[in-house]
Amino acid sequence: MKKLNIIILSFLMLAGNTFAQEKMSINDAIQLALTNNHNLKAVAVNKEQANNNATAGMAGLLPSVTANATADYSNNDTEMEFMNTGAPSDSDNRMVLDNAASTTYDANIRMDYVLFNGNGNRFTLNQLRESATLEEIRFKQEVETTVLQVVEAFYDISREQENLNISKETIVTSNKRLERLKNRYLLGQSTKLEVLNAEVDLNSDSTSYLQTEQAYYTAIRKLNVVLGGEVNALYEVDSDFDFIQGLSADVILDKAMTENLSLLAQQKQEEITELDLKIAKASKVPTVSTYASYGYNRMNNDAGQVLYSENLGMQAGVTMSFNVFNGHQQKKKEQNAKLNVIAQQETTMQLTKELQRDVMNAWSDYDYKQRIANMEAKSMEQAEMNFRQTKEQYELGQVTSIDFRTAQTNLQTAKNRLNDALYNAKVAEYSILQLSGDLLDQINE
Repeated sequence: MKKLNIIILSFLMLAGNTFAQEKMSINDAIQLALTNNHNLKAVAVNKEQANNNATAGMAGLLPSVTANATADYSNNDTEMEFMNTGAPSDSDNRMVLDNAASTTYDANIRMDYVLFNGNGNRFTLNQLRESATLEEIRFKQEVETTVLQVVEAFYDISREQENLNISKETIVTSNKRLERLKNRYLLGQSTKLEVLNAEVDLNSDSTSYLQTEQAYYTAIRKLNVVLGGEVNALYEVDSDFDFIQGLSADVILDKAMTENLSLLAQQKQEEITELDLKIAKASKVPTVSTYASYGYNRMNNDAGQVLYSENLGMQAGVTMSFNVFNGHQQKKKEQNAKLNVIAQQETTMQLTKELQRDVMNAWSDYDYKQRIANMEAKSMEQAEMNFRQTKEQYELGQVTSIDFRTAQTNLQTAKNRLNDALYNAKVAEYSILQLSGDLLDQINE
């Protein structure tokens, strides 16, 4: 029995150490995750890359300027024979040179610019900008996912934290019951069987505490990973289950149709495929380009009719190219682009219907879980009242130890069920906010 008391004391000291850690609110947890979550940082890179691509230069709307410079040298034994013109002076039409050197220097700067290509470059710029917007939406989706992960893990900690407090109270009560029965047994007012039953109950409560403590630490480590911090960090969370007032199914559904991020992302994807079609059609139009260059050229040649030449000046021109036939590739590209548009339109309509279904299901889930939480709160009040009355009667010797244990167990069960109900209702509330597109606005308030 002395060993059992030491175990109980250890439990209570552990509980005290557990809750002596730093306290964290749900807003603190969300802000930490938004700052340190590794998945969020990875998705932010995609958003930055898309923004980098959404420029006129990447779309081909700006001229390209290139600078080139070359220097060539050659040294050869050369033998040349010239055409005989028949003139009297053409006595020798052959020339032999050993180690004939030749040097060439060339430098120029050139600008190329597409004047017109059926507005394909402008459609490309719009596509790049829409793609950047799509990545922004996807980043917000990842933020929402991260927030929901924080919410689930945070309130799971809150639930297990409260369950630890309940287990602690249960152990204290069970220990007092055992001490009372031991004293009564010494006075001949209780049986050995009652003492043994109390010991078994206390051992059961201690086991339950260990299981709850394990679940508590597991929940903390789960949240720590989402927060991007130290996995083994310990803290107490603020067990505050304040629910948002004034939510209604009609308002949630209306907002979901205009602000849900998944639907917005799909609509943006549909717009991008429509721009793909415009880009494909632009390829049918002639492409008109212009160029201008300014350069310097110098040549020295020991074995040529022109021994030295030097040029400095500019050159400009306009070119036009038109695809007459390329194996029907243009036609197939347009057909495939049109099919992509049709596919995205169908996907948008399907997603819209699925979103309507998900909103109604989520609202029903939230409504039922709120009602269950209210019922569990009433059950807990009744169990608490029953336990107080049973305890008073037990201390007066009017009810048995078994009756007292039953009331104690009923109270613990009612408290645990209320914790579970509050957790489920709170997570369901955040799920509704995500579907309606209000989640990010809610955490910024």
